[in-house]
Amino acid sequence: MSTELPPSLTAAMPLLERLHLAVWFFDMRRQSIVWANRQALQLWDAADLASLQERDFSISSEVLRTRLAVYQAAFAEQRAVEENWTLYPHGLPLQVRCHCARFDNDWPELMKVEAVPVSVDADTVRSVEMLRHVREMVSLYDDNGMVLQRNPAAALALPPSEGDALLASLPDPKLLAELRLAAMESRGVRRVVDVRLADGSMVRHQVQLFRIRDPATGESAMLISQHDVSDREKLLQLQRERSEELQGILDALPLPMVISELASERIRYANRLAIERYGMWLGSSSEFTPTSAALYEHAAERKRFLEILQQEGQVIDFHAVLRDREQRPFDASLTGCLIDYRGIPCVLASILDISHILQREHALEATLQHERELAEMQRRFVSMVSHEYRTPLAVIDGIAQRLQRQPELFHGEQLQGRAQRLRDMVKHMVSLADSVLTLTRLEEGQLVVQQGPVRLVPLLAELVEQSQDIHPDCQIEVSFAADDVLIVDGDAELLRVVFGNLISNAIKYSPRWQRLALRCTVAGREVHVTVQDWGVGIPADEQDKLFTRFFRASTALGIPGSGMGLALVRELVQRHGGSIAVDSSEDEGTRFTVRLPLLPALDERH
Repeated sequence: MSTELPPSLTAAMPLLERLHLAVWFFDMRRQSIVWANRQALQLWDAADLASLQERDFSISSEVLRTRLAVYQAAFAEQRAVEENWTLYPHGLPLQVRCHCARFDNDWPELMKVEAVPVSVDADTVRSVEMLRHVREMVSLYDDNGMVLQRNPAAALALPPSEGDALLASLPDPKLLAELRLAAMESRGVRRVVDVRLADGSMVRHQVQLFRIRDPATGESAMLISQHDVSDREKLLQLQRERSEELQGILDALPLPMVISELASERIRYANRLAIERYGMWLGSSSEFTPTSAALYEHAAERKRFLEILQQEGQVIDFHAVLRDREQRPFDASLTGCLIDYRGIPCVLASILDISHILQREHALEATLQHERELAEMQRRFVSMVSHEYRTPLAVIDGIAQRLQRQPELFHGEQLQGRAQRLRDMVKHMVSLADSVLTLTRLEEGQLVVQQGPVRLVPLLAELVEQSQDIHPDCQIEVSFAADDVLIVDGDAELLRVVFGNLISNAIKYSPRWQRLALRCTVAGREVHVTVQDWGVGIPADEQDKLFTRFFRASTALGIPGSGMGLALVRELVQRHGGSIAVDSSEDEGTRFTVRLPLLPALDERH
């Protein structure tokens, strides 16, 4: 192919040939590749430039023409475009990341393309290509109206993406605020509104808004899809003027269609399918005698359908339960709009039987829900075992190591005591296993805490001794008297889980396990147990999520843990009629305070 090339390109060719990056130049007017370096020829699987130029790169589809127009508009503003392409060398798909820009302002039709192969999963590729090829205009905006993403149809038709592009497209601030509020409350809203296009003209669009999260940042975002309904509204006007033609059109449709009066709901017209399926008949005055209310199984659904219709002028895909000519209920999707039929305000509605679709959806959802429940059950079990068994296993291992290293130091009663500690730990692990198996029942409120008098001080002293066996270098400051009588009404094993978790965490998140403090105080009819460390601390903006299952603070990176313990601790404390609070500063440490009610008869210290 003989094409005149800009001198700047001719001069750059030797350098471009040495690049390890595929580069080619595309003539947007002639729709052909005019030059490509060796990496590009390899990418296109072409023997040489001549064989590559023989291929047909003409843009035949409307979608590709739209994308090309978007590129030309960007180049005119001295902007580059970077996005993924799907190339088809010899018919086989190849995913590449392309950087496209105008090469020389004196040659505005010449586009430079730099391409790098990328790996993209099939579902993502299909989703992107589907979005590019639909005529529906789809945009993603942040909460300030800034454009996060647009498909080619939206990029070409809507106002430029600088500033508050959403307000530029929907110039009525009051309407925009109303739509945003409706989307936030219902997570989705559909309206027909006046929209400004890139050329400044105003058209009628059906707009759908959804409140979602930006998958790239996690921030709140607004997904908007829209299409021109001007032609449809013109058609409705034509229908109002030519009701007889409307009847002919409706009779030819493959869906049951019904026209009923808005005020009385008297059916004025039904097409052939509606008559066959719903048992309607013509009266002597050539009008239908039933009312549309007779079609509905539930009067509330009919009322809601009419409310939406009067508010928005149309209803699309409204789910309701209707009755057929045998009075059997079935699920239906209703689409309707307000029309003027022979001078009377009426409702034009189409009926689509979706019973078989819903049955398949319900069956699939039941299967998916069962799989989710099994996966969640497994995850909870594994997380709980991993978190809660670590401490008793460490106690057992610590005693065993001492026995191995210095067996001569253990004999008689001392040896018996250590053996008893091992048995106690095994017993504790068995008890924890029972707790793991009943966690789901606890969360669902089906497990009753085994209430009984629990002496808190001995329980805490035992946990401190266990912790010091595991971490002999850790300094644990204890502030309570051994003879304090602090008795709560609770489950001793579950309380051991609560305070064992807090002590274990305080040691784990302290620098080199150096120091922690455990204090008991009485305030009125409550006992306050405080576990304090001087470790890594928790950022202030993360503390409200600290008791959420599987959440771990950013300062815990690199420290083993499942994010399960504190969620369990709060649940168990609340089941004992108590509460837990946290006070923490990053790099300064953390203090957890558990408040539990004392037994009424023993709420004073002796």
